[in-house]
Amino acid sequence: MAGTINTTLNDIWKSTMVGDVRSAIGAALYGINHRQTPGAVPINRDGNGLTFFTRPQLNLTDDNASVLRTMVPLLTTEPESIQRMVRKLLDPRQQDLPCSLVDDKLAFIPILTNHLLSCSGWPDPSLDVHTSKPGVYKEEFSLYDSVTDKYSSWNLSTTFRNMVGDPIGLILQTWLDYGSAVFRGDMTPYADFIASNTYDYNTRIYRLVLDRNRRLVQKIACTGASIPLNNPQGNSFNFEHDRPINQGNDQIQVNWRCIGYQYNDHILVREFNAAVGIFNPAMRDANYYLDMVQVPEAALLLFNNMGYPRIDPDSLELQWWVSQDQYEAIMGGFTRTAQATGLTLDPRQYTPPSTIQPD
Repeated sequence: MAGTINTTLNDIWKSTMVGDVRSAIGAALYGINHRQTPGAVPINRDGNGLTFFTRPQLNLTDDNASVLRTMVPLLTTEPESIQRMVRKLLDPRQQDLPCSLVDDKLAFIPILTNHLLSCSGWPDPSLDVHTSKPGVYKEEFSLYDSVTDKYSSWNLSTTFRNMVGDPIGLILQTWLDYGSAVFRGDMTPYADFIASNTYDYNTRIYRLVLDRNRRLVQKIACTGASIPLNNPQGNSFNFEHDRPINQGNDQIQVNWRCIGYQYNDHILVREFNAAVGIFNPAMRDANYYLDMVQVPEAALLLFNNMGYPRIDPDSLELQWWVSQDQYEAIMGGFTRTAQATGLTLDPRQYTPPSTIQPD
């Protein structure tokens, strides 16, 4: 009876201008809408997703960094300082230096992901064409005359929301000063980079376009080797008498020179996961499920600002993994809080302390 009613309702809706909602997408893909009735096909609305910047491999050892006066502050012995954080982020080999602000096993620069406001300038794939000389009747033909793979240089523009202490500005200053010092010969890369004739100040920028639930990767892109081109530090020194607070450095606009790009190549999923595994061996494909735990979707808020990303090669689900010890500690504390308060708490409605605004 219910099936007959549903079928009748579908037939009624299909005869109207709305159409059968259930089969609207399939009908739009299958045949021509010769009645030109507006179908109930939802508009494509991808989420903004996430942007990841891989960490470079600058040589910021004591002897090397002390060559430049502007880098001497990076040699501070204060473990919780912004200078120590920047040094460890840009030189992942400084793992012996304690700093709770840096996860040595994370392959990316978190503050650039978290404070990114815009990222524009990605090229549109295109092809050149060759057109023949016109004949007697001006007849011509055209054919493709280039390739879709692009390895030329292009500029990417990004805008970041600045924060207290200007850590992004210090990251850019250190990055550019290092590149300039290497060019002059004042600073030297690590020996293995010199031996392999490899640039150590490159980064790769990954763009993951997610669905509205931030769960599935709809599209994936990445740059080739990329380097920052500027540090808009001059805004910090501008002065206006009628403004007691300098707002010129609230946002930081950075241009990047990128060499080539790749769009929606499935190998990017493997390369993304491989980059994660380079910094955290426990996340490598061979053993990521042995010592790590995937955070359930319902508990993702509990583990915000924690964990390591992984894209499932089959389902393209963006997963977040944490160590078993960390998972048990967080979930155990959440369970104890629920028991102590006598409330039935939902992890999806949990508000991390860092997001609670003071009165």
